[in-house]
Order: sequence, then structure tokens, then C-alpha cells
Amino acid sequence: MGKRVLLMYISQVSGHRQGAVAISKSLKALDPDTEILSINGFGYAYPLMEKIINTAYMGVIKRAPKIWEYLYDNPKIIKFSEKWKQSIHKSSHKKLKPLIDEFKPDVVVCTQAFPCGMVADYKRTHDLGFKVIGVLTDYAPHLYWLHEGVDYYVVPSVEACARYVKEGVASDKIKVLGIPIRMKFASKTCF
Repeated sequence: MGKRVLLMYISQVSGHRQGAVAISKSLKALDPDTEILSINGFGYAYPLMEKIINTAYMGVIKRAPKIWEYLYDNPKIIKFSEKWKQSIHKSSHKKLKPLIDEFKPDVVVCTQAFPCGMVADYKRTHDLGFKVIGVLTDYAPHLYWLHEGVDYYVVPSVEACARYVKEGVASDKIKVLGIPIRMKFASKTCF
């Protein structure tokens, strides 16, 4: 019997979701018995908030990219948002409980920082045994990914690994494997 893998991404139309699709297909190719449940973690826990944030995010990216650049990996903003983030994570527990209880994952793989933090907090708070793996789908690692309860980070480069080690993540918890891509793009016949 294969493993049970819960894949969490954010936003139906995103690179985060495409990364989750690539991981899902690769896991199935490696072990067809792997049971995979792939969901939009933010949309699952907070459907209305997701719509509002997606609209705001796209507006800022299109009309005021300098604002996004300022917010993206700013330690001051991250520190300022910490209490809000923890409150959101805690309030998601009621939604996550039936999902985790019913699916009983062996591992939760997240391709976006928010669901990764949400699940890592749930796991840590309830002292659960499944593994949490954060898979970065961007080349620039940011601090929003860093959460207690994450067992491993899959990062795109040695530079990303070094950044997280500098931030206090143990090097044995970081795997430099690149960004997930669909198997057809990894084939040597494509090049």
C-alpha cells in the first residue's frame, strides 16, 4: 500500500498549483499506489478571504509592483504580521481537523508558504506524526516559508539553502532539488 500524500497549494491559476500537479504526477509515476489529495489550502480554509487577497495581490502586482517588492521579503513586515499570521493559522484548525482526520496523511507537501505554515502549526499544536514538506516554487526564497513544524524544505538552489541555513534552518532539513516541473520538461528529448 502506498503513502497518503496531502498536496496543498494556493490559487487555482498559479505556479504553486502547477508545482503541485508536477509533484503529484511524479509521485504517481514512482509509486502508483500513492494516494494523493490535492487541494487549494487557502481556498479550502478561507474561500472568501482568498478571493479578496487574490484580487488585491493582482492589483498591486499590476499597478504598483514597487509596493509588492517592499512587502515581499521585508523582515519588518514579516515581524509586524507575525501575530496576525499566527491568529489566522490557529483559526484554520477547525477547518483542517476534519480534512486531516479523514484523509490521515503520511505527509503533507505544500507548494506555497501560507498553507505550509497553516499545516505546520496544526501539526505542532496537536502533536501529530505526519511529515510537512515545503516545496518552494520560486527561485527567491523568502522568510514567510519559515515555520516550526516543517520537517523539510525543498529549495531551488544552493543559494536558497544557504539563505535558510543563515536564518536558522538545520542544513539536514533542506534538500536542493530545484523547482518542480512536469516530467515532459525534464525529458532529455525536450532539449
